[in-house]
Amino acid sequence: MTGRPSLDGYRQYRIAALLAGALWLSGCATRADQPPQDADPAEAYTRLGTAYLARDDLSRASQALGHALELAPDDAEARQTMAVVHYRRGDNALAEENFRAALRDAPDLTRARNNYAAFLYDQGRIREACHQLQRASEDTHYTNRAQLLVNLGRCHRATGNEAAARASFERALRIAPDQPGSHLRLAELDVAQGQLASAERHLERYRRQAGPDALSARLADDIARARDDHDRPATSRGTP
Repeated sequence: MTGRPSLDGYRQYRIAALLAGALWLSGCATRADQPPQDADPAEAYTRLGTAYLARDDLSRASQALGHALELAPDDAEARQTMAVVHYRRGDNALAEENFRAALRDAPDLTRARNNYAAFLYDQGRIREACHQLQRASEDTHYTNRAQLLVNLGRCHRATGNEAAARASFERALRIAPDQPGSHLRLAELDVAQGQLASAERHLERYRRQAGPDALSARLADDIARARDDHDRPATSRGTP
């Protein structure tokens, strides 16, 4: 176990990104050895592998993606999805090899770079993850850019760079004002820096958008304790 925080939404966003490519398979009983008709074969196998991955059927996902890569060895989407399969299986060396190959063939494939950052973060390679997220955040058309920036901010906090963390959280908030995670992370940062009034404002906005939950309850307790400590006379601090 390590003390690093998990990046909110990473596993969910990995699957969400994969599901986006698999929705067209809904309602179809397609087998891994029978790709859909009227589609590029490599793309069809990639989508099929993505669908199996979303169902946690790693064996069939690997089989379908293997077919895709036999047909199109430079297909970065198939390669990065295969990387996720390897990672889910615990084959970290193969996962990294496939992530790197995907990004070598398609440096602008932000989904692959985001997934690679998640992989690096989970491996404890925080600074490398931050670098990948920083590059990914430059894609202004990426659908989940606000969440990506929140994760970049958390990555910066894990390295102790609170100024960069705040800048990332605030960028996320400007892009998606209804993104509750930005308010939550800014509230956490405000508490750590003693900015309690600002922390309370962000926490209230988070609760309005996301509703009360365990995270916000703990943060409210942190704010109350910090305010109590701040208001207590200096001579009595530390006294039970």
